[in-house]
Amino acid sequence: MEEKQDVVLPSGDWDEDGRPVARARLTQVKDKRDKVVEADTDAVIPVIFLPGIMGTNLKSKITGDPVWRPPNTDGVGAVLGAIGQMFVFLFRGAATRQRLLNPLTSEVDDRGPLDAEDVIPEALARERGWGQLMRSAYNPVMAEMHRKLNDLMSAGKLQPWWAEDGARAPAEYGEMVGGNPALTLEQAKHAAHYRFEVWSGGYNWLQSNRSSAQDIIERIDKVVLPYYAARGIRAEKVVLVTHSMGGLVSRAVSQLHNYGKLLGISHGVMPATGAAATYHHCRAGYTGASSIILGRNAGEVVAILAKSPGGLELLPAADYNEGKAWLQLGDEGARLPVGGDPYNEIYLNTKWYGLVPEGNTELLDPSAPTAAAASAREEEDGPALTPRTGFQINIEGVRDFHKDIMRKYHKPTFAHYGDDAKQLAWGSLGWSGGRMTGADSVTPVSDNRNGKIKLQDPVGVIKLEIADPADPGDGTVPACSGAAPKAEVTGCFRQGSFGTGQYALKGKKGYDHQGSYNDERTRWATLYAAVRFAQGADWA
Repeated sequence: MEEKQDVVLPSGDWDEDGRPVARARLTQVKDKRDKVVEADTDAVIPVIFLPGIMGTNLKSKITGDPVWRPPNTDGVGAVLGAIGQMFVFLFRGAATRQRLLNPLTSEVDDRGPLDAEDVIPEALARERGWGQLMRSAYNPVMAEMHRKLNDLMSAGKLQPWWAEDGARAPAEYGEMVGGNPALTLEQAKHAAHYRFEVWSGGYNWLQSNRSSAQDIIERIDKVVLPYYAARGIRAEKVVLVTHSMGGLVSRAVSQLHNYGKLLGISHGVMPATGAAATYHHCRAGYTGASSIILGRNAGEVVAILAKSPGGLELLPAADYNEGKAWLQLGDEGARLPVGGDPYNEIYLNTKWYGLVPEGNTELLDPSAPTAAAASAREEEDGPALTPRTGFQINIEGVRDFHKDIMRKYHKPTFAHYGDDAKQLAWGSLGWSGGRMTGADSVTPVSDNRNGKIKLQDPVGVIKLEIADPADPGDGTVPACSGAAPKAEVTGCFRQGSFGTGQYALKGKKGYDHQGSYNDERTRWATLYAAVRFAQGADWA
């Protein structure tokens, strides 16, 4: 029990439905204080967490077998599991990866490992879909949101965290838009009239973000809100909290599907206008140990990404870095896009600097049938699209998606991003190592598909390779893309060595993209946004 002035508040835990249960015990006869059980509210604000690309577990629609489980690395058992996954993927070639990770035959898998950190029973966390997501990256912040948002006030007073950390001004955590003061006691009281219950918003990250948005809407309308209606609990609108590509999905929910049951959206490290790293991965694969799972070279990446609209939608959009050219072709060479059209100038271009140049066409469909088999299939089913044509159709879809969400955000929206000198990302990307007569006057000689190429120039052979990232960010998303929502949203937090405010700097250290929600600054910005969004709720 915890003593509060002249009353006793029994401690408690949660029942199988997540409702608080008080655990009282007898006191000494001389203790005349009243025993007070604080009544739980019967009004709920569901919080839906949308992860980034590859952050949702996927399974085959056909067999039900898992086809994607992001590796957790937060414990001995998890590390061993990750090593096991690496061993499996080590022997999976491009064709096998493409067959397994097919957007048309994959769906969300909720059977993954989870850890609710005792804030709710494991069975309830499973029911709310926590097992859909990468446990180590997302379950901790989901538990933290549940813990702190449901502990705002007690006995009419702010709880310690909210009275101290939570009472700070957003500017101290890097908020740049202005006009966002510290939370007031009245705002906290209003939010405390609601229970915040955290659900997963896993989605098929291989398909278009537009399609994933429709799936999220159906989850809210057919699963989340009916869950409360069936129990006589009031819940009318939801809050969306996103990580990385999940931000694009949520913007599609709000702006493309015009979904009205949203109190607000909080974006974390969103590549708002894309990320040049996507181009790098298509030409060189991923780097480090994770490359074994994500793709060690262009062949293993393109086999999946070229047929995955969702991943392709992470490419830099026409308004990336305010429309400035971002692809450098050789030392002191041309920079693209010249005319603000990366789709035709880079992604559809089959020249040596294109996203999938002519010499890499075979990578588009490593599981393509032999000529004889293709001929037999054509006689039976009619002519099929060539891999290149299918890829072109996907890029046109990317163009449309980028155009449709450009500078469009829900009202209200908060966003936070990393801008750190040591968490370098590709804001611009360069093929470096030599000067050439002209980018279009050279002939490809070789491409090792790990970011190194040889070109025949009229004056000789030129060796180029993709330069290391050199722009501040979070190690994946450059600050220019993370900051892009600033002019359109309610609040935007710049965090890391280039941030302003005592807590935004945190010793002039940034955070990495994947693990960003394990940082106290991103959590603070998210909790602040949630309480602000709750002011729009009127069903308690």
